[in-house]
Amino acid sequence: MVEGGVNFIKRMKYYNIKLFLSHFKCPKVYMKSIVLFGKGPSVSKCTKEMIEKHDDVAIVNYPVLNDFFVNLISGKKIKYHFANCGTFDEKYTDKINDMLNLETIINTNFYKSNNYILYLKNKYLFKYSIREKYETYFKNNFDLDPNSGILALQFLIDTSEYDNILLVGFDNYKIGEQTYYYSIETINKKLKYLIEKNIITKEGNFNIVSGHSPEKTEVYLSSLKNKYPNIKIERT
Repeated sequence: MVEGGVNFIKRMKYYNIKLFLSHFKCPKVYMKSIVLFGKGPSVSKCTKEMIEKHDDVAIVNYPVLNDFFVNLISGKKIKYHFANCGTFDEKYTDKINDMLNLETIINTNFYKSNNYILYLKNKYLFKYSIREKYETYFKNNFDLDPNSGILALQFLIDTSEYDNILLVGFDNYKIGEQTYYYSIETINKKLKYLIEKNIITKEGNFNIVSGHSPEKTEVYLSSLKNKYPNIKIERT
């Protein structure tokens, strides 16, 4: 009888401890989704419904704010603008950034190459310069000079905030095809040298491979599924 009573007490202690610990379960980490906008022609395939399915939106290098693009992102805050702050687009004023509900600007050029910060009154938007951090990684692993969109993608992966990343306008510079989703006449005037050097034709088609090798970029993009199996990365 005594032995049975002891066993009963042990069982009750175990039950109470189990019940007690059940109140202290680790909270489930909520992973988010994000749309990362490049400027390739596939932006035109994107729909408002696709954007609404994602928590956050980020943009790369001053996309042209035509009616189509503004409608896509309307009602959303821009979490990040990954911007080459050396060749900034003067159309992206303080007023435009306010309209976009922009939270953070991340410089994809080198730290000292930031003319954009001198142009804006709101200096608090600038948080990081990331080329220094990632250039060696891409050089050693892919022999790649990464463009701003690729730097942005790796940054988002490394935040560990997102398990779903949709790449829009990441068309990887196909020779002979349209470079941007918008008319070449509306290009950032600081990039008109690309037309003068025939890297982009006067019609807006990509013509000459620059340092941002499409083949090596594709190798990097293809490696992501195995390296980050828990992150869904898709392209439109």
